[in-house]
Amino acid sequence: MKYFLTHVIEPDGSWPEDTEQRLDDWVAEMDHRGVLLAGAPLRSDVAPTAVRRTDTTVSVSDGPFAETKEQVAGFDLIEAADLDEAIAVAGAHPTLGNGAIEIRPVIPGMPTPVPREPRADRERYLMLVCWDQTGDAEITEQGRPGDEPRPMDDWIAYAGERRLHGWQLQPPAFATTVRRVDGAVAITDGPFAETKEQIGGYDLLEVTDLDEAVAIATAHGSDLIDLRRCAAEVPSQVGDGAATA
Repeated sequence: MKYFLTHVIEPDGSWPEDTEQRLDDWVAEMDHRGVLLAGAPLRSDVAPTAVRRTDTTVSVSDGPFAETKEQVAGFDLIEAADLDEAIAVAGAHPTLGNGAIEIRPVIPGMPTPVPREPRADRERYLMLVCWDQTGDAEITEQGRPGDEPRPMDDWIAYAGERRLHGWQLQPPAFATTVRRVDGAVAITDGPFAETKEQIGGYDLLEVTDLDEAVAIATAHGSDLIDLRRCAAEVPSQVGDGAATA
């Protein structure tokens, strides 16, 4: 089963001196085990970009999709036998001491990403597809509560090779959050933050610049998309053309 790990950190926290080496070791181990399918840290020096759609307008603004104490700092897509293994993988991540990791299973059916080396003349952006989670309606595989099916095939064709991979996540009720408290791994049910808007899916883009990423996000059917610039990516990871949320 595939799980999407959202890494969040305390923005003003401190890191042990060996964090970078421990992170390299974690990536190497998970890659060797075949657990790690994709992932990247996100640029802390580049502000997120929120693309919001209403019935009549599309607005683009600086800032994250939700104001939370902890900030999204990276992601990983992993393949694990079950939630227990996913928790063990997250629990071994070296950044856990300064934040949390939200574990969310993806909707079944996602193809395994095909490796593609990063292009030197392109930038990678994590596109977090978000929606309002309030209300009692069920979330279907098509998207938000009450939506008609979106023309996702058209959007995927428009994005083309600029979209490396992506998929819809199970609702927040399926989320598990892992933290390290007093040296021990603490596990709680639910997302890392209780906010009105929650991450419902993701896409990884490889584009020339932010303007192109915004254009792709604007063409998506979601009412809210959070764009994050990737800092780097493990060379053995990344994409196909799978459907998104």
